[in-house]
Amino acid sequence: MRTGLRNRQRSESLRKIEVPSEELGRELIRHLEEGEFTGATYDRGRRIIQIPDGMDASKWSNLKDDVEEWAKGRQLEVVESLRLQPSRREGTQAKPKPQEQGIDVKKRLEKLTPQEAEERYNYLQSRPISELTDAEYQERLALAQGLTEKPKHPKR
Repeated sequence: MRTGLRNRQRSESLRKIEVPSEELGRELIRHLEEGEFTGATYDRGRRIIQIPDGMDASKWSNLKDDVEEWAKGRQLEVVESLRLQPSRREGTQAKPKPQEQGIDVKKRLEKLTPQEAEERYNYLQSRPISELTDAEYQERLALAQGLTEKPKHPKR
């Protein structure tokens, strides 16, 4: 599942459905198994039905619709919740301080030839700002500043 690509990574955590009682949990898991949804497991202690990671977004949407319809027939209300967690892309590492980041960017840029710097700037400029990491954004700013400050050729 981890491909190293940053484009549209799927969630790696188990999706879950919480139920108010053990009886309803067993009934819902039977209902899901009778339908097209297999592979779900029921944790009686926590009253949670866990859905495997591999389910794509459209199947998850269909499952949610099915559960909502099932719940409606039992006078139950479906309540969705949100859970926040660290981004998979950034991991659990602490972000470097902006001052340290600026120093690192300057060191990397000093090693580039003027042509490499211009190519790197053009590449970073071609990408939307929302897709750039903080370091790439700082690098883009530094490159832009460096390109505007480069010495002008004397006229002959």
